[in-house]
Amino acid sequence: MTAFFAAEPEEAEALREALEATTPLEAPFPLHQGEGVLVAETGVGKVACALAVAHVLTRFAPKGSFFLGVAGALDPALRALDLLLAQRAVQWDVDLTPFGRAPGETALGVRFFPSDPRLLARAEAAARALGFPHRLGVVATGDRFLQDPEEAKRLRALHGADAVEMEGAAALMVAYRFRHPMALVRIVTDGAGEGAALDFQAFLREASRRLGRLARALLPYTEGG
Repeated sequence: MTAFFAAEPEEAEALREALEATTPLEAPFPLHQGEGVLVAETGVGKVACALAVAHVLTRFAPKGSFFLGVAGALDPALRALDLLLAQRAVQWDVDLTPFGRAPGETALGVRFFPSDPRLLARAEAAARALGFPHRLGVVATGDRFLQDPEEAKRLRALHGADAVEMEGAAALMVAYRFRHPMALVRIVTDGAGEGAALDFQAFLREASRRLGRLARALLPYTEGG
């Protein structure tokens, strides 16, 4: 079984439709099952995300997972609806620097949590087959919607991040602790600067539709082992 996670209701609905995950399961968040797949709507933010991922991994022990969703671009070369295949993600709002840690470094001694390379390669192959513009990169995660262009520049310089969002590093951190293969894929909806909230709403529906198509395209790869 493969698990698919998304934070926003629109994202999760698109995944459920694309994957035909119509059977609701009992969980402290919306969770649906289809043939060989689970679709979890985690809710927004790191805590909600970590709860949902830990619940699914503990209760269902899926073979692998994909976290799909939207993000704001930090790299000005990224355009709306581009896919960013996250090689790793950092929690930009974690600050233990008074204790000698690097910015974003957790108490585990880990700063960047990685996507599973094999699953990320599958996502890249699926994106290529669909003709979706895509690239590899780094994601910065924090519990705040970023719309300050100067802060966006700072995060890019500090972490080498290409996009910013609110769940990915938390999901990958849980996967890391569970030794579970997971890949993080984000699609750009805004520029993480002034006007980001309006851009986010404008592109959310189309972005979610594309994520559904990507999830559907991933099925032959996930079923292939």
